[in-house]
This record gives sequence, structure tokens and C-alpha cells, in this order.
Amino acid sequence: MSKVLNIFCVAGVLALTSCSNSDVLNENPESGSVIGFNSYVSNSSRAVANENFTKFFVYGGYQPKDATDYHTVFSGVEVSKSVDNKWTYSGASKYWVADASYKFYAYSCEHIELSKGAPSFVTTADDAGHFKITDYICGDAHQHDLVFAESGAITGKETGNSAVSLTFKHVLSKVNVKFKSGFPAGFKINISDVQIRNMYDKANFSSKLAERWSDHSRTVAYDAASSKWTKTTLNITGTNTIEAAVTGDTPKDAVDVTTDTGYFIPAAYTDNIYLNFKIAVVDSEGTTIKSDYIQGSFTPTWSISTAYTYNVTVNGSAAGVEAIEFTVDADNGIEEWTESPANDFNFGS
Repeated sequence: MSKVLNIFCVAGVLALTSCSNSDVLNENPESGSVIGFNSYVSNSSRAVANENFTKFFVYGGYQPKDATDYHTVFSGVEVSKSVDNKWTYSGASKYWVADASYKFYAYSCEHIELSKGAPSFVTTADDAGHFKITDYICGDAHQHDLVFAESGAITGKETGNSAVSLTFKHVLSKVNVKFKSGFPAGFKINISDVQIRNMYDKANFSSKLAERWSDHSRTVAYDAASSKWTKTTLNITGTNTIEAAVTGDTPKDAVDVTTDTGYFIPAAYTDNIYLNFKIAVVDSEGTTIKSDYIQGSFTPTWSISTAYTYNVTVNGSAAGVEAIEFTVDADNGIEEWTESPANDFNFGS
């Protein structure tokens, strides 16, 4: 298994200027400047890159001086980039409260609002000032690159408030599979129906936790007899046929197949999850000699913001076929001649 770290960051700049009122001043735009955003992507990914990062959703609020609870300022407010690269958000303008302690959070789920999980900014009790996603779902029903940013605590001032920098990071793990042929040259193996099964597809996210994710569970209990399990399908783009390299007078490079990326909730597994795929083995004469599903089990630890590539070599043993072989006994491989009694020939009378 090869491990590839591919961290994507977006820095969003949240410009807040001061106001003199001790409450949120939606109704008094003259008292301060409107919040503005700038963003960039420092490391692009398949889902999001600098040129196509156009939307995120912001949460957060402030804690008045000498108070314990928070007041919500943003709750899932959409922030989008216009054609002239200016960031604007929906709803009324928001302004700083002097001496209040602010915290801001944002997420982007490939530019769409979460439909498989409940995000919230917590204002009271032990988790006050933190961001949560309750019952986040990640499987075939919801496959998106989730990125998250937090500002840390910022104290509002009457004047001279600095821009708030938001650095977005991947908070899922991503996985793909690379298939190689272990058959002799001339064989072709078609790969299809690639799935990872029995993974955790539900968990809670919290900015309060260093590891971010907790309360992992499966929405479907694994039951092979009834073909029930959680699953994430890893699609194959382009050719799905692997071939070994050909040497000699007409050499040919090996043909490998790599699946698209699948996104998974980070977790340290203590029980098996499964890699399943279908193969069709075609010999050098064009005859399909084997068509079947293959399953392998493993117990991974998938870390947050980390990409994993699993290298799978499909050979005869894995495919459930055996090569025809011949052997000759080294000592008795060729039987001795059987001597016949001598025969006399009489010529003439």
C-alpha cells in the first residue's frame, strides 16, 4: 500500500471593520465597513482548485466580554465569488462588536450545501463557540470532498480590525486502487464493479476534537448472506483492462488500471473492511477462462487529510485459476527399453 499526502488549502480573508454598538449591527451600515472575502487555493485537488473554488458556507459568532454564551452572527451563510473575483454573502451585512471574542468556521462540500449531515454553531454549554456536523454520511449516497476552516478566537476592536484568514483543509480520507496484471503476456484481465465495503459511513464532526471525528457507525450491518453492507463504489475512467508487459521483437508496455477517488470518514479500524471487484480473464486466444468476483479483507487506519493508493496485482492465484504445468521425473522420466528375446532368422533351406 502506498500512502500519498495531498493536502489542499484555501485561505479565505474575512475583512471585518469596527462598530461602536455592543450588539450585532445589521441595521446600521454607516457604523462600519461590510465584511468581505478573498480566497486562494494553495494546493489543488480533483474536486477543488484555485480556479474553480467559488463557494463556501460560513458559521460563527461572538462571545460578549465577561459572558459565557455566544451570539450567532453567521449560520450557514453562503459566500460566493462573482465573475470579477469578489466574494459576497447573502443576507444583511455584519459588523464587529468591540471587545467581543469571535470565532468563525466555514466548510465547502464541492460547492454544495450539506444534505447528509447537520452543521451548526454551538452557542451554549460545554461546546459553546465550536462548530459541529452531526450524523455526517459518507458513502455511495454522498461522495464529496469536504474541506473545513476555522479562524480561532479573535477579539473585536472599535477600529483597525484585521482581515480574518481562513485556511481550508481536507477533513476526509481519500482512497483509490491501482490494478496490475500478474498473468503472462498476452492475457487480458477486465476489472469492474470495484467497491470498498463495510466501512464506517456515519460519524460526527467537531472543531473541539483534535481528531475531529467521533461516534463512528455503519448505517447497514454487514450481512454477506443477504448481500447487505455499507459501500463506496470506486469508478474506473477509461480502459478497464490490465495487461502485462510484452518483451521481444514487438515490446509493449504494461497496462494498469487506476480507479477514481473515493472519500471516506477517517477512522482506525479494529475489524475488517473489504475490497471487492469483478474480473474476467481472457487468454491469448481471446477466450474468457474465468469470470468471477474477488474479495480481500484489510483493517486500515485512515488519517484525516490523507490520500491512500492500494496496489493490487491480479494473478492466477488471486483469480482462482491455475496454470497448466508439466513435469518429468528427473530419475525415471524416460523408461528403459524393454528387451525382447533374440529372434533367429534362417535364410535358405
